[in-house]
Amino acid sequence: MDKLQILFKLETCISILETTENVYVRKQLEEIAEALVKDWNESDAYAQQIREVLNYDETMSNLDNIRI
Repeated sequence: MDKLQILFKLETCISILETTENVYVRKQLEEIAEALVKDWNESDAYAQQIREVLNYDETMSNLDNIRI
């Protein structure tokens, strides 16, 4: 299951719970969804920083051109 599928399922559960009186569970699911999005955004930003620091594309190209 990828990130979008996880988020979609959480949002579906949240919308179903909006029709019930179970505010606690709805709030918990909303917090989980927000935490996941925040974590994914931070992970993506970190991966981008690593790519930039290592000059990933150029490094991979150079490694591909090594002849043994």
